[in-house]
Amino acid sequence: MRCPYALYLCTFIAIVNSASAAQILKSQNFGSVQPNQVPFNIDFTNTKNARLQSISVYYDQYVHGLEFTYTDNTVNSVGYKLGTKSTVSLVNKEIRIFRVKSGAWIDAIQFCFSATDCTQHFGSIGGGEIVEFNLNNLINQNYKIVALSGAYIEKYTADWTVNTLNILSVSYQLIDSTPKYCTISLTNMKDNEIFNHKTVIFNGEIITNDWQNTIRNIHVNNANSVNYANKIDTQWPVNIFNQFKGLIKLEKGTNKITITYDETINQGAKCSLTINLVYEEDLTVEPVHLVMVVANDSKLVYDTEPGEVNNLESAKWKYRTMAWLWQAFTDDQIYKRNSNSGHRCFRLDETELINGEYYPKIHVLQTDMTTAQIQAKKSDLFGMCKKVVLNNPTKFIKPENLPLQFTCLFLDSHYIPNEDRVAGHDALGSGWNSDYNWGIFGSHLLYSHPQNLTEMKNKFNDIRPVNKKYTSNDGGNYRARVCNVGIGAFLHELGHSFGLHHNYGVMHRGFDNFNRAFYSVELSTNNVWTSLRTNVDDQYASWSKVDAEIMLPHHLFRLKNDPILDMVDKNIQLFTTSSNSFLLYANVGFY
Repeated sequence: MRCPYALYLCTFIAIVNSASAAQILKSQNFGSVQPNQVPFNIDFTNTKNARLQSISVYYDQYVHGLEFTYTDNTVNSVGYKLGTKSTVSLVNKEIRIFRVKSGAWIDAIQFCFSATDCTQHFGSIGGGEIVEFNLNNLINQNYKIVALSGAYIEKYTADWTVNTLNILSVSYQLIDSTPKYCTISLTNMKDNEIFNHKTVIFNGEIITNDWQNTIRNIHVNNANSVNYANKIDTQWPVNIFNQFKGLIKLEKGTNKITITYDETINQGAKCSLTINLVYEEDLTVEPVHLVMVVANDSKLVYDTEPGEVNNLESAKWKYRTMAWLWQAFTDDQIYKRNSNSGHRCFRLDETELINGEYYPKIHVLQTDMTTAQIQAKKSDLFGMCKKVVLNNPTKFIKPENLPLQFTCLFLDSHYIPNEDRVAGHDALGSGWNSDYNWGIFGSHLLYSHPQNLTEMKNKFNDIRPVNKKYTSNDGGNYRARVCNVGIGAFLHELGHSFGLHHNYGVMHRGFDNFNRAFYSVELSTNNVWTSLRTNVDDQYASWSKVDAEIMLPHHLFRLKNDPILDMVDKNIQLFTTSSNSFLLYANVGFY
């Protein structure tokens, strides 16, 4: 019943994409052309720049199908899932030898990673002779297999039905043998610079002759932080433009930060950079206090979808993490606008001791209002927030001749689906230079926020749609956009308390892409990773230059070495921005 098929040694066809492109070559087809065959071609790197992680073979006396799994867990399948399934891992391995036994269709295949490291033969002993494609037999052995193509067929006659592969071939590519080099350049920080807050944005680029049109990673470590990987992500993406961004968490004192880029597994370059960053908290600067208001009958929960954690402790952790992101973002923006001013930001009250480490203190204050009163349409939430702070004088020490600064989060906000509105929420901020300055916001978007710094990547790239049966979609129809809006809009209200007005950036609507302040890539709603040019301000959230200049002389942003000048008019402040310039700020303007 079998039709033997003569097989020949491989012949090669070179396809040159361009004068500078690497050559792609293709082996001869193994097997036999059949009527009504279905062709396929599987690249070992998929359209999302993930690499092939494993190949599964379905077989009995024939090879029926193949399944390709990538490092991003996507799967491509060809042929039929019949017979036994065996999986070949390609982690830290490359196929060097491809062996095929075939007649009218494919009887068996085998993969080898070296002359002695081979898989079993998947299939039967029937058909023609075993023929191999062997990269090691080429004059120039600096090739790698980059794709597998072929065809499969469903063949039916009165005697039998065959669902099997009938053609296979491989494509391979010449690897550039030029020695690869790289250096890491940071664009927003220098060695031994001082920071007055824990979370720091870093950005820069990989300078290299190893240009790869894929998204890769750098690895970050803080030698002065115990269990650093448990506190924050240590892998941060490098986009196709060789640019990167990320976040570092500092410990008090000097922090030895090492950034490593290593693409040697893909025949690429490897380099590292070590930089010392100093975290010195200045306790003479007044903090921004984080207040959470709860009703006198509060259930101490916030809106989430069923099955998600929404208790008070998780709300407090999300509030802390949000405040850390506010700090990192604000420092990075001020430094970009005026690097001569040094790294500066408002301070948080990091006095809450948890498991031997200090965290921003969350003041959970109970109001005399019920949940129903808070959620009523005409509730004065802005005034209520100030009242509840004034009713707790022992928790806050108001600085002499300076305003008390705080943010207020209402835990009992609630989305009402049939009215499509959020009850118990308002977005407001006070002006500058009063006795009390504050910004308020609801808890209705907390469900989308990271609970800690290790959750940033997942939350900022969560493309699941918002379920409006349970949660508000304020700002977007998918959770990542809601996360951006929830964190950025609350920062907008805090900005008002610093004396900022509606103009550009965060103080307009420039927080819809808040994630881009921390990442050089993002996940689109069609599940494709996209590279972002990090030096284009309009692509991500920003404080405007005017906002940065207003925050510079603010008493909450002072550094310990800033000159303190006794101005006759306390509404006027003089602030030095470099060795030969200064900024004169007057809240009422100049005439």
